[in-house]
Amino acid sequence: MSSNPQFHGLFPGFSVPMEALPSILAGSSILFISIFSITTGNPAWTVFRIAIAPIAIYFFWDYGYGQHLTEANQVAIGMAFIALYFIMRVMETTFDEFLDHKPPLWVCNGKELPLPKTVAARALYSFDLLTSLRGNSWFENTHWNWASKEVVNPPSSTLSRSRYAKQALISCVLQYIVIDILDTINRSRTWDLANPHPITSLPVSEQIIFSISLCALTALGITFPYAIMSGLAVALGSPPANWPPMFDSPFSATSLANFWGKRWHLIFRRVFSRLTTGILRILSISPPTSPYKRKFNRAVLAFVLSACVHIVLMYRLHRENPQYPNIFFDPSILKFFLSQPLGLAIEAFLIIPFSRTLLPEKSRTMVTRVWAWIFMVWSGRFWSDAWVHGGLWGERERGAGFSVVRGVLHGQWAT
Repeated sequence: MSSNPQFHGLFPGFSVPMEALPSILAGSSILFISIFSITTGNPAWTVFRIAIAPIAIYFFWDYGYGQHLTEANQVAIGMAFIALYFIMRVMETTFDEFLDHKPPLWVCNGKELPLPKTVAARALYSFDLLTSLRGNSWFENTHWNWASKEVVNPPSSTLSRSRYAKQALISCVLQYIVIDILDTINRSRTWDLANPHPITSLPVSEQIIFSISLCALTALGITFPYAIMSGLAVALGSPPANWPPMFDSPFSATSLANFWGKRWHLIFRRVFSRLTTGILRILSISPPTSPYKRKFNRAVLAFVLSACVHIVLMYRLHRENPQYPNIFFDPSILKFFLSQPLGLAIEAFLIIPFSRTLLPEKSRTMVTRVWAWIFMVWSGRFWSDAWVHGGLWGERERGAGFSVVRGVLHGQWAT
């Protein structure tokens, strides 16, 4: 599908090949049917969901990994991201009774509702659950019983529609400026895609700059389109409470555990939590008695699962770019994700005890906050290697689309 290349960076969805759309529609329809079967409340329908799951997985895989030519790597990685997310949704929906003692339920005005009975209500239930990433709902004063408190009581719930829309507009402008600045920094050099370590082979000062840049752009790549979508939805009548922030001020996290546990986005949290539960049950591993050990074990498994997902995600790019060998287990991805449990352990057993023993209470949070930043910048270099090596800062990518910064500095308004 031909499209304006200026949309690739900020709106990669506009450049999805038309021939890929039937696959995502077919996969979503089958997942909708699978969710609809949950509303029967009959565990016998698990057999039906198991039977149709491979068909849904096939269509989602074809959407993300089929032979569909894309006009930018950003488009390809976006399609793969959606495909893998929904494949995991198929898996956790198929074995719903095995993973939870009760099905997902609506909570309306603080009251948990039973499974709907009518066909129309069951269809609305299925669509709402299909499109819910974090437990929020399309319906007013409603959320899912698995939603976190950040989603249930968002700051936006106290705002009027007009104020929310204005704030979303201002946020879009400010985010665009930051994206433009960071994109200009990233384009200050031509990246050698044949180099498997394009970031960690640089001087330390430059490694820090590009690591921070990628971390910020990763967040902005989610929050910018979300601000546009949520602002338009609220302006058209959707309740502001239905659009909680995607992040909870991640760059002001008070610790590494706080960053990953509460501040970062919740898109994958439910599927990772349910799949790790299933893995632990299959392996018949009983949970430790210590609450911290339980959390740490689940965190380790979640990061291992996340590493696997991101390896498959980046393979979408490795498969079609001729600039470098066709690899699968990218060591840089493993270094980033598998180092996070190490960072959490160091924080729990060294950093926090040290700060509590030697420092006054007011200084403790500063120590853990600095530790979180140092560790994320250090480990972020590895993910930056994988990102740049995957061609996501290559010449055919479009970052800001229309660049005010490069226009003023170099006369290059369109990128």
